[in-house]
Amino acid sequence: MKIHKFHLKLLDPMFYSREGLAGAFTPPYLHATAINHTVAFSLNIDPINQPYIITDSNGGRDIPRYENSKATDSFYFTPARLIGNLNYLGEIVKGDGDKYIQLGYGAIKLNGVPISRKEALKASKIFSIPPESIFEGYVLIFKEEILMPKLIRLGSFRGKAELTLSNELKLSDKKIAGYVDHPVDPLITSPRRGRFVNMLPYPIVDNAFCDYCLEGYDHGKKIYIGLPENYVIPTLEKISASKGMVIF
Repeated sequence: MKIHKFHLKLLDPMFYSREGLAGAFTPPYLHATAINHTVAFSLNIDPINQPYIITDSNGGRDIPRYENSKATDSFYFTPARLIGNLNYLGEIVKGDGDKYIQLGYGAIKLNGVPISRKEALKASKIFSIPPESIFEGYVLIFKEEILMPKLIRLGSFRGKAELTLSNELKLSDKKIAGYVDHPVDPLITSPRRGRFVNMLPYPIVDNAFCDYCLEGYDHGKKIYIGLPENYVIPTLEKISASKGMVIF
């Protein structure tokens, strides 16, 4: 197993809804479900379960086909948080029934005739995170032959983001409890306490205290990384004895 810090630099504005779909502010976090499943999609891992491209027999799209943020046994990306200050980018979007933005103000009249609730020409303002913004988290790689994609797509409008990995982080032989240095998915890494961040598809936990952490070093700074409980984690002896890998 290898552990790297990763950064996601937005190349396009990114919007996704935290609560309602109209007039929403995008949270300064990336859910682990979004990162893991879009990377798996980019690598063509288990394409039959990819919600971005598969249409159901009833014509539905974007219907979740996952139970948690685990997309593959090959790697796991933690949730990521925004680095630096958050400056929103306000945009006007048209509510044309595309299932991203729908305003439910009830039926309206056109020339005295009621029309559908899905008003074709209504517009709303959404607040996206602008390009050049950078998110940071950690990735655990369980198979050395994985070659990560350079670009992935994120958010409701599938904006592009650049994925980069740091050098492999040095790990100690300690497996301890402590506050981890990244947000966690509570369905993958069970925290004892922390701060819930309300977002879809379900909340993540920041400032989390976890019972099972790996102690590591990032440029001399001690860090703690929560261990996913839904994965088969190698023993610490195997982790310590593992060889280096190529950085992509």
